[in-house]
Amino acid sequence: MRLFDIIKEKLGFDDDDDELDFGDGMTFDEYEEEMEDVEKITDGLKRAPLKRNDINILDYRERELYIRNKCEQMKAASEDLEGQKHEYERVTQQLADLDEIGALTLTRFSELVRLAKRIENIEEEEKKYKRPLSKITESQYRDMASKEKEIPKIIKKMQDEENHQMSIKRDLNLLEGEKAALAYQRREERRKAANSKAWVVVCSLVSVLAAALLFILQSALGFDVRIGYYIIIAFFCLSLTGVFVSFKNAQDAQVSAEKKINRAITLQNSVKIKYVNATNLIDFYYSKYNVNNSYELNYMWEKYQEEKAARKHTDEVAARIEKARKDLIDELRNYKLNDPATFVYRTELLTDEDVMQDVRRKLIIQRKKLKQGMDFNNYSLDMAKQAIESVVTEYPKFAKEVLAIVDQYE
Repeated sequence: MRLFDIIKEKLGFDDDDDELDFGDGMTFDEYEEEMEDVEKITDGLKRAPLKRNDINILDYRERELYIRNKCEQMKAASEDLEGQKHEYERVTQQLADLDEIGALTLTRFSELVRLAKRIENIEEEEKKYKRPLSKITESQYRDMASKEKEIPKIIKKMQDEENHQMSIKRDLNLLEGEKAALAYQRREERRKAANSKAWVVVCSLVSVLAAALLFILQSALGFDVRIGYYIIIAFFCLSLTGVFVSFKNAQDAQVSAEKKINRAITLQNSVKIKYVNATNLIDFYYSKYNVNNSYELNYMWEKYQEEKAARKHTDEVAARIEKARKDLIDELRNYKLNDPATFVYRTELLTDEDVMQDVRRKLIIQRKKLKQGMDFNNYSLDMAKQAIESVVTEYPKFAKEVLAIVDQYE
C-alpha cells in the first residue's frame, strides 16, 4: 500500500474531505503560491536528508521541507531499488548461464569451443585487413556506382577536351600578344607622322628667321647675302624632303599595322568561338559529374574502386561471421541458457578458461554489491516512511498537510 493510503487509513480521512488547511489558515491555493520558494532547494534534499532533531516541526516551512526531504529520499530509494533489482536478476542469470556451460560434457563443450574459435579466426582476419581510408562521401559513391560503365570513357574524353581547350587558349594568348604588338607599332607610327608635321613647322620657322636675319644684314650693313639665301633654300628643300619621306613611311607602316590588326582580330574571333564551344562542352561534363576537372573525376573513380573493393570484402566477412554466429547460437540453444547471445559476442568465455573464471568472480562481486545496495535502499525507504508516519502520529493536526505533500510524490 502506498504511503499516502497508509496515512489516510491511520487517520480515517475520506476522499471527499474539505479543502486542506496547511496551518495558520493557509488554503491549498495559497500553499501552491509558496511552492516556488521551496522548489529552489528541492534538488538538495536528495543529497542531504534532514534529521528530525535539526528542525522545528511546529514551523510550517521547516516542517514542509522535512516532509519533502523524506519524500525525495523515498523516491530516490525506490528508483534505485528498481534498477538494482533488474540488474541483480541480470547478473544472476549470467551466473546461471556460466554454471550451465561449466556443467557440459567434454564432447559438447569442445563443439562449442570449435564454433567459437571459428568466429574468432574470422574476426582476427578482419583485424589484419587494412581497409583503405574512404575519401568520397556516400552520395558520391552512389553517383559513381550509377555511372560505373561510362566513367572510364568519360575521363578519357574529358581529358582530350581539356587539352584541346588549353591549345585553343594558347592560340588566343598568342593572337592577343600579336594584336598588342601591332597596336603599339601603330601608335608609334602615328607618333612619327605627328613628329614629321611638327618638323615641317620647325624647318619653315627656322628658314623664315634665317632669311629675315639675312635681309636685315643686307639692308642695314650692305652685306652680300646671296649665298646665305641659297643655303637657306637648300636647307629648307632638303628638310622638307626628309620630313615628307618620314611622314610617308609612317603612314604606310600605320596602314600596314591596321591591316594586320584587323586580320588578328578576325582570327581571334574565330578562335574565341572554338574556345567557347570547347568550354561549354567541358562545363557540361563538369556539371553532369559534379567535378571541377578530369583529374578530380579520375581521383574519385580510383577512390570509388578502392571503396567498392573494401565494401565487397566487408560484405563477405559479414556473411561469414553471421553464418559462424548462427551455427554457434543454434548449438547454444540446445542448452538451458537465459541469454545465448552473450557467448556469441563474447567467444572468449568459451575459448579461455581464465576469462570465464574472471568474469564469474566479477559477477559474484557485482551481485554482492547489488544486494548490499538493495538492502540499504530498503532500509532508507523504511526509515523515510517511519519518519513521515511519526510526524502524522505525533501531530495529527498536520495530517492533511502531510497527505497533500506526500500525494504529490505518489
